[in-house]
Amino acid sequence: MTDKQQKLEEYKGEINKRADRVLSFTIAGYFLFGIFLAFFYDTWLVGLCVGFLNLALYFGTKLLLPKQKAHHYIGSLVMAIFMAQFIYQMHGLFEMHFTAFIAIIVLIGYQDWKVMLPATIFIVIHHASFAYIQYLGVTEGNEAYQQIYFTQLDYMDLQTFLFHVGLVAVAVVIAGATSIYMKTRSMVIFDRMHLADIRAMQTEVNIEFAKEIANSNYDYQYELSTDDQLGKALVDMRDSLKVSARREKQEKFMNAGLAKLSDIIRDHNGSMEELTYQTITFLVKYMELNQGGIFIAHNDKGENEETYLELQGCYAFERRKRINQKVGVGEGLVGQCYLEKDTLYLTEIPVDYIRIKSGLGDANPRVLIIVPIKRDAMVEGVMELAGFQELEDYQIEFLKEAGESIAVAINTTKVNERTNSLYQQSLQQTEEMKAQEEEMRQNMEEMEATQEEISRKNKEIEKQSAESRSLLNGLQSLMAIIEFEPNGTIIEANDNFLNAMNYSLEDIQGKHHRIFASDEYAKSDEYKSFWKELGNGHSKKGVFERFSSTGDLVKLNAVYTPILDDTGSVQKVVKLATVENE
Repeated sequence: MTDKQQKLEEYKGEINKRADRVLSFTIAGYFLFGIFLAFFYDTWLVGLCVGFLNLALYFGTKLLLPKQKAHHYIGSLVMAIFMAQFIYQMHGLFEMHFTAFIAIIVLIGYQDWKVMLPATIFIVIHHASFAYIQYLGVTEGNEAYQQIYFTQLDYMDLQTFLFHVGLVAVAVVIAGATSIYMKTRSMVIFDRMHLADIRAMQTEVNIEFAKEIANSNYDYQYELSTDDQLGKALVDMRDSLKVSARREKQEKFMNAGLAKLSDIIRDHNGSMEELTYQTITFLVKYMELNQGGIFIAHNDKGENEETYLELQGCYAFERRKRINQKVGVGEGLVGQCYLEKDTLYLTEIPVDYIRIKSGLGDANPRVLIIVPIKRDAMVEGVMELAGFQELEDYQIEFLKEAGESIAVAINTTKVNERTNSLYQQSLQQTEEMKAQEEEMRQNMEEMEATQEEISRKNKEIEKQSAESRSLLNGLQSLMAIIEFEPNGTIIEANDNFLNAMNYSLEDIQGKHHRIFASDEYAKSDEYKSFWKELGNGHSKKGVFERFSSTGDLVKLNAVYTPILDDTGSVQKVVKLATVENE
């Protein structure tokens, strides 16, 4: 039984209860009225016995069958019997016939024309039989028949009887039609009441639903009725707000995440290791994943060499085993992601590809996402994250945008590290140059000391011989200087040397010292040993025979001095020489 049917039965039950009360009071009143009528013609036996039997018949049926409608029909019959009793008690008084109409009116309350049938049938049988019996008693002089009272007339002719019965029939038809109309109206009223109850219930549900919407509970379970327009509007509003809230949540997730990521990049861009560690740590926690790593693309030997990916920053990986791990381009999922420059999102992870460890053990992740760290078409690396919770589309999109920001940061950090390396190298070279200059200064001081010694000796010789002084001055004016790389390649030479050897700087620069030596000497072990010792930092002094560009032999009184850097390695070799004339 549906809820509506149950309420309809309850509604009909209330109607029947009201009609029962009216009928019960009417029957009780009829009983008392019968006792009252007994005073007129001493009809106490009929008034008490018939009245009591009527009461017992009605109320007994009602008591024994409370859930049945039998007492409705019994009550209808009892009302008609009371009518016959009253007619008998008042010796056929016409006014007693009106009690039949009272019975019919009372029975209208049941809104069921069938309830009137027992009373109607009894009235018809009673009127027909009693009228006929009284008629026979009068016309045939039968005193016994004359004691059957139906009317105060001597007898009722057929015309009067037909009018009498016809009026009763009209009253019954009108009462039946009224009963049907009242039943129809009751059904209409019930439908309206039921609809009002439904709408009231819908209103309460809609109010509760609206409160949940106001509290941003967009997942509240709400059953929408087919004819609930307000509910439909609330559902549409809920769905619209839910979409807006989801979009706002996703935008907030994206914007807040990228802002925090920018702060991390700004605070830790001084070191690649620190940058990658802080970045992957933030992403793993922000995405509510379990572990991750960032692989940086490297090409140490130039563009023509093979690129590889190195795990530089990781979170919750087996750090000792995985850090500095190198992956080739196209090798595994990480290498394939770098090669294809596209995101890989897997929910079916290859067995033993990766394990997530905790204090209680380890397990395969349910989700693995590998995102290229790229800006435009330039891939700087790959980040790999794993966890147990599947990602939504906006979270994957966040990782892609995060990859672009990280790519810029990695590129900037690479440039900064390269610049810093060059700067440090420049400082080192500057220090080396300073050391070389200091060594040159010391050599020059030694040369100056030597020159001073020579000058002193020259002065002494000048005292002895002007020719010796002239010769020393000539040697000093012919001092030649040339610089070599440790392997003997010519770097620089002064004019004295160039003039002595009859070369221009362009002719000798970048060439080996062997251009000044004979072919035989240049190929000898002695010559190789000569440069090997210079390369090991040993100076060479003496008179050396060399050949000019014209093939002329030139003898040089020279000192080969290796110039060392901070590490003790030979940076270059400086030759100080004077030309000895034949």
